[in-house]
Amino acid sequence: MTDTRPATDPASLAKSVTSRRGVMCGLAGIGAAGALAACGTAESPSSSGSDATSGGTDSSTGGSTESGAATGIAATTDVPEGGGIVVEETVIVQPSADEFVAFSAVCPHQGAIVAAPDADGNIICPRHQSTWTIEGELEKGPAEVNLSEVAITVEDGQIFLA
Repeated sequence: MTDTRPATDPASLAKSVTSRRGVMCGLAGIGAAGALAACGTAESPSSSGSDATSGGTDSSTGGSTESGAATGIAATTDVPEGGGIVVEETVIVQPSADEFVAFSAVCPHQGAIVAAPDADGNIICPRHQSTWTIEGELEKGPAEVNLSEVAITVEDGQIFLA
């Protein structure tokens, strides 16, 4: 008959703790290996080669799609007049019709990503409520400087980082 009483001597306790710890560490290692395999750095077949063979490129680089049309980081129709959007750490605004300007979306105070302009056209940092106008000018701190302008170009209804 098997003894089902819990071990009470120190050596038996150490073995059972070590055994459980070993199992848990092993399971954690297997999980980490699976995560690394899923998030590996190997390139996918579509990302190696030219646009002609891959059918397109990353939109953040202003590549082309299968139809040959260039794609930017945003379409001009995505940016509301008197407002804006945040894309790829960039705030793109349209202060007036067909005028597009971009700023770094990284708050100069502590590095948080600012929100898109609100209904009043204010760009606000969610961390400490620093506020800038739709033109990127500081209205209220604790930030101490304007948002940094980012160079963009607008072509065929697409906005590109310059």
